[in-house]
Amino acid sequence: MTKAGFTLIELIVTMAIIGIILSIATLSFTTMQRKARIESQTRQIFADLNDARLHSIYQKRRHRITFQPTSYVMKNYSSDNEDSLTGGHVLFTKNTAYQLSLSNGSSIAGTFFEFDIRGISSNALSFFINPVNSGAMFDCIAVGMAKTNMGQGVDSDNNGQPDNCNVK
Repeated sequence: MTKAGFTLIELIVTMAIIGIILSIATLSFTTMQRKARIESQTRQIFADLNDARLHSIYQKRRHRITFQPTSYVMKNYSSDNEDSLTGGHVLFTKNTAYQLSLSNGSSIAGTFFEFDIRGISSNALSFFINPVNSGAMFDCIAVGMAKTNMGQGVDSDNNGQPDNCNVK
């Protein structure tokens, strides 16, 4: 006579294996979500910088984006004589989910990119969307005088802070 069904030990072992597989999948999914959010934030800032550059050219007005560690503001100016600090019309303010920094973890507070009527940037530098070494394909932006690129932060001296933006 045969008995149909599973023993209690077989069920417990099966449930343990399923639990382990689910915990590994959950960890991978959480990491994947964080990478996607970092890349999304990088693309949004990249698009806003390019919009500022293009609007400067099309509207023949200076545009400026000023960064803080967790936000940035875009302004436009009606004339070349208008004061960059006190003047200008605020187009938008955006908060960021991840903190922004310059190379080696320096604060980005007060860093700005101002585009003249030809779309030329007032300065050229790279900044990073933290946390570094997240595995995100794009987690830094390199702003040049005439062009802006996305890339991946590189920590070449292994201090936990990026010091170079590897443009892709």
